Amino acid sequence: MMNKVLDYSEKINIFLIFLVSFSANYYYGSIGVLPIDTFAFFDSAFFINKGYLPIRDYWTSNGFFVDIFQSLFFKILAVNWYSYLFHSSFINFIFAVLTYKFFINEGLTKKASLFYSLSVAILAYPSVGVPFPDHHSLIFSLISIYFLIFTIKTKSKTYLFITILSLAIAFLCKQVPAGFFLILVSAYLINFSLQKGNKIFLIYAFSYSFLLILVFILFLFITSIGIKDFFIQYILFPLSIGSERSDLFKIKSILLSLINEFKFLSFLVLIIFFQIINISKKNVLNKKKIFSATIFVFVTVISIINQEIMKNQNIIFFLLPILIGIIHNLISDKKKEKINLFIFLLIIFNIFVTFKYHERFNENRKFMDFRNINKSNFIDASIIANNLKGLKWITSKYLSQSRFEVDQLKESLIFLKANKDRSIIISEYQFINSEIDHNIYPPNRWYTSDGVSYPIKSNKYHENYINFFKKKLVEKNIDKIYTIEPYGKNTFDFVFKLDCVETLKINEILFQHKITNCFANFK
Repeated sequence: MMNKVLDYSEKINIFLIFLVSFSANYYYGSIGVLPIDTFAFFDSAFFINKGYLPIRDYWTSNGFFVDIFQSLFFKILAVNWYSYLFHSSFINFIFAVLTYKFFINEGLTKKASLFYSLSVAILAYPSVGVPFPDHHSLIFSLISIYFLIFTIKTKSKTYLFITILSLAIAFLCKQVPAGFFLILVSAYLINFSLQKGNKIFLIYAFSYSFLLILVFILFLFITSIGIKDFFIQYILFPLSIGSERSDLFKIKSILLSLINEFKFLSFLVLIIFFQIINISKKNVLNKKKIFSATIFVFVTVISIINQEIMKNQNIIFFLLPILIGIIHNLISDKKKEKINLFIFLLIIFNIFVTFKYHERFNENRKFMDFRNINKSNFIDASIIANNLKGLKWITSKYLSQSRFEVDQLKESLIFLKANKDRSIIISEYQFINSEIDHNIYPPNRWYTSDGVSYPIKSNKYHENYINFFKKKLVEKNIDKIYTIEPYGKNTFDFVFKLDCVETLKINEILFQHKITNCFANFK
């Protein structure tokens, strides 16, 4: 009877996590638009179902798995805003429920595990809402850490396989922080195998890794994605960007970040560190708890360093409830059911940080570059495109001119639908191709000018990119390129050595660029 009651309570808890994970991400993910991020995987996933693939058909330096996974949601649930957010909401739920299982496995009560897991569900994915490579990579990396801990505690070969699979998925979402976590997990697995004298376990780890690499190479072969192209676009080019950012490892920069931006994370890591030392001396703590706490100290340090390298909006604040839960577990005593003062303060602190970052990133949409949004300015995005029903449209660029932006986009869509043959559309609004049911995807997913989305002139892979771009235009016999502000002729004119592009302004944001004799010397 007791087991049935416990099973029932567990189902209720998981249902609550599901409810919060999905509702929070759907609600906040539908508030406001930062075009280049909001629609990063919308059109690209739509085109995968038309036969296009990343690396092979369009240049991409990250997000390989996100593209393909999103295409499955579009295939099953149709191409619309709800299926787009279903993807990220699903990942949010999986991560939150695994966090819940992790805390229970560590020895926390179900109520405490639920409490911290709900905080994670509120903070993890709703800050961006839509599928995003940084969130995917970090979340799948953390899932690999959970399963690493499960693996070492249970010595389960199945958990070991999931650990390695999660890391592989994280890497195919974005190379960092997955690459850093790969080093961390490898170090722990090697150390564990050598300590226990169990080399069979290490052999399994290498075998699973080899098997996954073999399956991926087979996938590349079947889909005609060149291995050389994959290495250049996904491995070598990103490494060349990383080398240019090496100055971010300066000690002064990291220390300032620890004190300013990541003060709460730093504070919690210090508490964990001193708790481990203090209780280890007394020899009263289960070694398994020390192991889990120690690995999350490394996880936090890796996450902070990665955040410094990327220099994007802060996305690692959802680690706070996890660290607080770990501290709760370190100091809790199952023999004493009463909540002591320190645990009470931890609960209050968790409520505080959850509310603080929820207010900043969910309510005020900081990730989308908003500050104190006037919600009365929202426009129903279905006015622009049918497949955006459910999205509340407002952008930071046109904060006080939303109606102007919407009208210009509607006018542009009408024009593009009538003039889409033998053309590509370069835009941050990457829902346009799917809305007009275009058949040709541009040779690049993103067109940022900072050298991150494609190799600029100073990069050694610049010529590879130019040849790739030209080849795709020739293959599709493109004679027109349409750009929507902020993109213009300068977005692609460096590809052509001749003055062979005639530009015509269609409306206030849309431009037509006619290509004439640009490929005379291209083979």
